[in-house]
Amino acid sequence: MARRLIVVGAGVTGLMTAKFLVDRGFSDILVIDRKYPGSGGSFRCATGVRASFTSREHIKVMLRAVDLWPKLSKELGIKYSRDGYLWLLTRDRDVEFFREAVKFQNSLGVPTRLVTPEEVRELAPTINTSSVVAAVYDPIAGKASCFDSVTNTLTHLLARGVEVKWGVEARKIAREGRGFVVETNIGSLRADSVLVAAGDGSRRLLETLGVDLPIRNLPKHALVTEAFRPVFKPLIIDWATSSYIVQLFNGNFYIGADIPEVYDTVAKVKLEFLRKAARVWTSYFPWLREVYVLRYWTGYYDMTPDHHPVIGPVEGLEGVYVAAGFSGHGFMMSPAVGEALASYILGERPLVPEFERLSPGRFARGELIKEIAVFG
Repeated sequence: MARRLIVVGAGVTGLMTAKFLVDRGFSDILVIDRKYPGSGGSFRCATGVRASFTSREHIKVMLRAVDLWPKLSKELGIKYSRDGYLWLLTRDRDVEFFREAVKFQNSLGVPTRLVTPEEVRELAPTINTSSVVAAVYDPIAGKASCFDSVTNTLTHLLARGVEVKWGVEARKIAREGRGFVVETNIGSLRADSVLVAAGDGSRRLLETLGVDLPIRNLPKHALVTEAFRPVFKPLIIDWATSSYIVQLFNGNFYIGADIPEVYDTVAKVKLEFLRKAARVWTSYFPWLREVYVLRYWTGYYDMTPDHHPVIGPVEGLEGVYVAAGFSGHGFMMSPAVGEALASYILGERPLVPEFERLSPGRFARGELIKEIAVFG
């Protein structure tokens, strides 16, 4: 017997979509994952939440997400805090670029502002600002627990009759009558509709339906240190080196840094990453030299040519929906994306009109969008 909906991918996007659907009375949902809930990008992310982007689409979508996160925090018990983002600028040309970016963000309702090195030291005590010319502060940005977001949403779904199966790999999707059959390692699963929210596996799976989306997987690296008492609140980005650091809720420092990588290759641990992460952040926080690294892991950003996600119904395939290509921003967007996808699946238009600009068909139409601020 066919389900009403199969969600491929039990990451935070797939789970949030199922949550918004069941809360509106939609039933008979099956969520599957090839490993386990959160095993892709959701449990590997930097936990950041911000609307300080450089495109209208990202800003409008993320302002909705920023509005939803505290409500979900209260409803589901997800740890969430508006601790801000701090973009460190060490080159004069970057200050000029961000001066214009701040004007654009302010015009759309994001209260970012340029701050001095002195203000940086107030926001991040113990930081060495000798190389900092200025910074941008986003006071409505923050962070949310990626673990709570997955496990608490999962608990919410299970209590409302949603079936979630892990260790189930979707290998092919095909049209069958008015619905679809999803071929998996445990057999054929049938549904009226299918949502593909499978992270780095989304493109391959959609290709089995004849849908070719320009999503490429770029290896990324992150580490986490031992835990300490609270030191600073904002997620801090060093713009010139494409590196960032955040102190998580339990006190660990999470550090990411970009190193040269090749699209669609296997992500591997590299000493080059550790060297860069240590070099950048011990220059700002010399005491980090005495801090132990506990874990280092890799993952992927599923990138699109315009660094914007692919969200919504697939044109020409009624009943197929996609949420992929988030380019490193899927976790922070997930409440707004889940809400929008639920609207699409229920036959409605999304609350935020800008979602319609993120449709899968924009690439064929040549309607790409520009985004420069690609960070966690």
